[in-house]
Amino acid sequence: MSYTVRALNNYAEMVAVHRLQQDIWGFDESKLGIYPPILNTAAKNGGVVLGAFDDETGRMVGFLFSFLGREPGGPLKLCSQAMGVLKAWRGRGIARTLKQVQRERALAQELSLITWTYDPLEAPNANLNLHKLRAVARTYWRDVYGSNFGKLNAGLPTDRLLVEWWITGKRLTYDQSPEWWESAPILDVEGSGDSRRIVRANLVLEEDMLQLEVPADIRPIKATNMELALDWRMKIRQVFERYFEKSYIATDFITTFEAEERRNRYILQKATPELLAQIGVVT
Repeated sequence: MSYTVRALNNYAEMVAVHRLQQDIWGFDESKLGIYPPILNTAAKNGGVVLGAFDDETGRMVGFLFSFLGREPGGPLKLCSQAMGVLKAWRGRGIARTLKQVQRERALAQELSLITWTYDPLEAPNANLNLHKLRAVARTYWRDVYGSNFGKLNAGLPTDRLLVEWWITGKRLTYDQSPEWWESAPILDVEGSGDSRRIVRANLVLEEDMLQLEVPADIRPIKATNMELALDWRMKIRQVFERYFEKSYIATDFITTFEAEERRNRYILQKATPELLAQIGVVT
């Protein structure tokens, strides 16, 4: 199952993106999803609209949409609004390839920053964004799309982390993660499997590096115990907001296996001038 990623340029392809997003997000109304004329206009005016195509059938199996924007009081940037891959095609590197092609297009426009948002409880997205792409997050947005934004998001407030991908920063070339195992855990978590729950959150830590555990997979928890999923949402919200206020930055996402169970942790670091320089932040 090989694929090719390329820029989209004609209106028929923009309509195909709209339909593909409806399939991936589980929208049950035809009006929901990205408006094709906006895709078309963005592609012709500095935005980046990409499609991933099955080499055998020519079918579009993934997409990415981004448009030109500006950081408040700061530089021009590329705002990455949406990216999706059909379930059968996930795990093949399509999302990462889409992002790398997006980066190439942004560099060609002499842009240094790409931003987007994602659900902080969705571990695969966190792994891609913060670990594989080496992006960072230091802004938390509450309930961006309401609680009924497609089947993937149904039932929980649609909280989001704002990702900053400083695409000229030295940090993008680093292979090693920080020595996270020496960091202090923010949460005390008990239980096993999908029953793991937070029993205590420490909001007064001051160490240079901290670790924040999130569920191994939030989706089965949402399917079987929405009360527990909501508890994770609200407590993780509290932690991120508190430590972002204290000038910490989420710089990595680590997955380990302990006692044959997956454990996921964000790594938070204090925003020192040295760290900001490594990231490549432009003000």
